[in-house]
Amino acid sequence: MGTSPHSIQSLLHIATPAIADVLGRARFLARIRAALLEVLPPAAAPHLQIAAYEAYVLRLHVDNAAWATRLRYMDSALKQALAQRMRLQIDRIDTKVRPLAVDRAAPAARPRYVSPQARSYIEQSARYIDDSALSDALKRLAAAGRNSRD
Repeated sequence: MGTSPHSIQSLLHIATPAIADVLGRARFLARIRAALLEVLPPAAAPHLQIAAYEAYVLRLHVDNAAWATRLRYMDSALKQALAQRMRLQIDRIDTKVRPLAVDRAAPAARPRYVSPQARSYIEQSARYIDDSALSDALKRLAAAGRNSRD
C-alpha cells in the first residue's frame, strides 16, 4: 500500500539525470569556492559566493563593494590559482555585489513614550477633525502613551 518515508539523501542518490546534473554542478561550484578560499584571506569566506562558471567566465557574488574591489585587484592571482589547483581555464572573472539573503526577524515592537503635553495636543486635535477614522486613530495614539513613564 503505502511506502515508508525516505531520507532526502537517499532520494538524491537515485535521482533523475536532470537532478544529478544539478547536484554535480553544485559540487563543481563548491570545489571552485574551496580552491579560491585557499588563496583568499579567511575573512573572505562569509562574503563570497560562486554564482556561475560558463564559457570560461567565472561569476562571483560578494555582499559588499569592499570585497568586490579586493577580488578585482586579485583577478590574475585567482585565475592562476584555479588554473593550478583545478586545471580550470578562466578568461574573465565578473564580480558582482549582491547582498546575501538573510532571514531577518522583524524588530521587536518597543513601547513609544508620548509626553503628557503631547497627548494633550493630540487629543485636542482629534476633537477638531471631521474625519472620524483619523480622529479615532489620534485618540488611540494619545491613549497608547499613557502607561509609558507616568
